[in-house]
Amino acid sequence: MKYWILSCLLSVASLCHAQEYDQKEEDHTHNFSMPESPVFNAKNWKNTNLLNGQEVELWNTLDSGYVIIHEYFMIDCRPCITAGKGLEKVVGSLKEKYPGRVLYYQTVYENKSTAKQALKWVKENKFNPDGVFINGAEEVANYGGMGMPTIVVLGDGRRHKGFYKKQGYTPLENGKIISTVRWAMEVTKSKFEQ
Repeated sequence: MKYWILSCLLSVASLCHAQEYDQKEEDHTHNFSMPESPVFNAKNWKNTNLLNGQEVELWNTLDSGYVIIHEYFMIDCRPCITAGKGLEKVVGSLKEKYPGRVLYYQTVYENKSTAKQALKWVKENKFNPDGVFINGAEEVANYGGMGMPTIVVLGDGRRHKGFYKKQGYTPLENGKIISTVRWAMEVTKSKFEQ
């Protein structure tokens, strides 16, 4: 009986410890080869940032030299919450490495949710994005349709390119996202740079 209890306790302890690992920029293996996602053209959009009421135009933001990690979500989507929590950690470490150059946006995919619902979802899940938007169905269609969630990495300054797009999320994607953001940083120039 002692051995059975000890085995159970060791199993529980190892499972609990396994859940603690978060991949961050400093933990990521430095592989500067091109990520597996093909480069694609980013479609321009204009939308109101629900956090501050200002209108955001994608291409103007990219022209300013930002790299954007963008999560498209649905309000009642549990995997979208998991992705948001994972992306928050990745974005935090990337913002430390590239201060003032990384933005994190979250947009409600379907065009039925209200601003109030979107802001409630962000608050309840304790997310800290740079922008929250609604009505993202047309944008997501440009990235291949909805998976829960759809995640894209956009950058490359005036060329307005996408470097990563994925429907669905697992923590195993964090390394690919970090690698993709690094690659985007290498090629992204602000319109103000020579």
